[in-house]
Amino acid sequence: MSIEHRRSERLADFLPLEIRVINASNGRELAGPFSGRIIDISTHGVCLLMTQIMIRAFHVFHSTRDAEDAVLQLIIDQPSELGRHVLIGRPVWMRLFRQDEIRAFKMGVEFIETPEAEQIRKALANLCKNREKRGSWWKKHSRE
Repeated sequence: MSIEHRRSERLADFLPLEIRVINASNGRELAGPFSGRIIDISTHGVCLLMTQIMIRAFHVFHSTRDAEDAVLQLIIDQPSELGRHVLIGRPVWMRLFRQDEIRAFKMGVEFIETPEAEQIRKALANLCKNREKRGSWWKKHSRE
């Protein structure tokens, strides 16, 4: 039996997003865009499902963790009724996702801003629109 150590409740979702790696000091893009899906979200972070994790020699997880100023810029603008949200985080863990013929990667990302930050609260409030419907689709089609 595993003990739950998460700081906040994870809510299932299946939301498309664009991921870019930027320099936190000057905003310069280091790599991207990568595409992915948010498969769960909380006030502290997200779990991403990604099929592509490398562009040229840049690995979205390892290269970002190895570069001191590198952070992930998570850009959510689909579906359009949710508005555009840009959240900043750091990768925490990554593992292989396998289901039947599907091979992808799951990556845990922790937000840099505190859960009380206005940007996080505003994004989560807007992302709640149809989240249950999107999340139920993911739960139905995933065996995790």
